[in-house]
Amino acid sequence: MHQHSTPSRVESQDAGSRESVLELAEALQRIMLPQVSPRLHGVDVAQRYLPGNDLIQVGGDWFDGMALPGRRVGLVVGDVMGHGVASAAVMGQLRTAVQTLAHLGLAPGEVLAHLDETARRLSDTHLATCLYGIYDPVTRVFTVANAGHPPPILARPGEPARLLQVPTGVPIGIGGHAFEAVEVELADGDLLALYTDGLVENPKRDIGDGLDELCAALSGAPEQLESVCDDVIKALNTEARTDDAALLLARFHGMDADRVASWTLEPSARAAGQARRLLGRALERWALPHLVPVAELGVTELISNAIGFASRPITLRVLRTDVITIEVHDDSHALPALRGADVLSDSGRGLYIVDHLTHRWGANRTEGGKVVWFELKSSAAHADTDQEATP
Repeated sequence: MHQHSTPSRVESQDAGSRESVLELAEALQRIMLPQVSPRLHGVDVAQRYLPGNDLIQVGGDWFDGMALPGRRVGLVVGDVMGHGVASAAVMGQLRTAVQTLAHLGLAPGEVLAHLDETARRLSDTHLATCLYGIYDPVTRVFTVANAGHPPPILARPGEPARLLQVPTGVPIGIGGHAFEAVEVELADGDLLALYTDGLVENPKRDIGDGLDELCAALSGAPEQLESVCDDVIKALNTEARTDDAALLLARFHGMDADRVASWTLEPSARAAGQARRLLGRALERWALPHLVPVAELGVTELISNAIGFASRPITLRVLRTDVITIEVHDDSHALPALRGADVLSDSGRGLYIVDHLTHRWGANRTEGGKVVWFELKSSAAHADTDQEATP
């Protein structure tokens, strides 16, 4: 009599355990990755994450678009090598680290250097690749550094899409290497694609052919970024992949000149008065006279702080978006610190006042020194920006 074999209880338990682990890894990825494209000044973004077809291939791909101080935008894509819960967990930690470092205002090369140190503390077995860049909508310059990641692709209207020449660097977690950044001037309407290797490489296609196909799919891309994402996925036949894949598309449109005012001031006792007059005129020109008193008070503190440390001319920059952003740049790396206002002291009250009267403020080091800034809410500016942001 023929007997049918049945799975043992141990085999069933093992299968259930594997399924639970895979479900946990997928849940981690869903929680850690952004679910909705962020609204950013000067950059429209669309994104896709595609898990590997084989459940075992749950991995560590991630991406982000981040609003940074001064209406700059940070774009990042990364890939933790390996698969499973451990890779997904490391991915979440590295993603959080990038967000923290980016909001400190660090340059892309510095962000990757600190991320490399973080990765080595987190794990001895997980390496990662990462590409991080900052777009300034005022200068329309994208500054980017690479840690062993596939290069970004630039699609310019009327031209074939092409790979950007960015020094490759070494993966995150190796240590002992610097990350060189390059600057790319972007025109309004330019499209940039950041992605992971799972999108362009699979067992049936090498990465070179995949990059060619991705460039072809991005050339002459339509205006709607969501449609571009769908076209790319279809063109690259991503159903054949075994690795997970991420795609982040960004289309750029810099800030109009009439929304920016900038001046250079000598670091002398006259600078604070000059800054108040220039700032007041700009706000009057933008029909925001109600902001003048608070703005003048805040800029006086920022300029006075810069005068005490700067050895070169100071730059005052004002941006009008959904808020009014006022920045003071100088060549000193010494950051001001917020202290409680002592009623018996004549010092330490400036930033305390700025902190209480403004929407928010901050101080970030730059390659040439530092920038101290604050923001003021404005219903008029908010209404203008909402109209511009509507598709």
